[in-house]
Amino acid sequence: MNSLLLRLSAAISMGALLLATPAAHAQYDTLFLDLAQGDEMTQLRLGMGETPPGSEGERVTSMFYLSYFESDDSVKVNKDNRGEQKVEILALGAGGFGYLADPTLNGGAEFDFELSQTRIDGLDDYKRTGIGFRTQLFIPIAAGLQSNIGFNIRPFFLSSDWDDQAQIEYEYQAGLEYAFTWDVALYAHYRYVALIAKNDDDVKLAEGSILGLRARF
Repeated sequence: MNSLLLRLSAAISMGALLLATPAAHAQYDTLFLDLAQGDEMTQLRLGMGETPPGSEGERVTSMFYLSYFESDDSVKVNKDNRGEQKVEILALGAGGFGYLADPTLNGGAEFDFELSQTRIDGLDDYKRTGIGFRTQLFIPIAAGLQSNIGFNIRPFFLSSDWDDQAQIEYEYQAGLEYAFTWDVALYAHYRYVALIAKNDDDVKLAEGSILGLRARF
């Protein structure tokens, strides 16, 4: 735990430095929320950042955030059902979220770096700490309505464990969302969370639909 706290502290310092570099006098005046719930999983993200002034479709928020994911879905190893197991992923991320110059035509994106720890109860006491990448693309369909695709990968070569338990952890999502403004959106996604173990086993951790709210203030 102490080792994880040291890594988190280092990542917080790095994230703050990254956010401060573009504008030395930036005010961290933006609160970012991403709250989602499904039958199989829960996702919570809380972030702080800075959004420079500009027209609505040009605002991009630089931020760092804390994220917590939890699921109690049936874990499957090479399609062999191992029963319901609790999966937790705690992450600290730094990155950017926003829309292109004309969001009604061009949509937007999010791209983040994350330091995370994954714990799985009952699966050989699985616990893994590593660095990953998260990205989302927002593709406009009609006024306020957009499709969303995204993924998150945590490869073995960015793990802090010498005897790593997985070759890669990954998740992907796809769905629709409705933006009431470019700062508040409701979404419905299909999400799949899995890993490829050190011995090449394909392990499904969670799968299902999730409803969420994303907002920045």
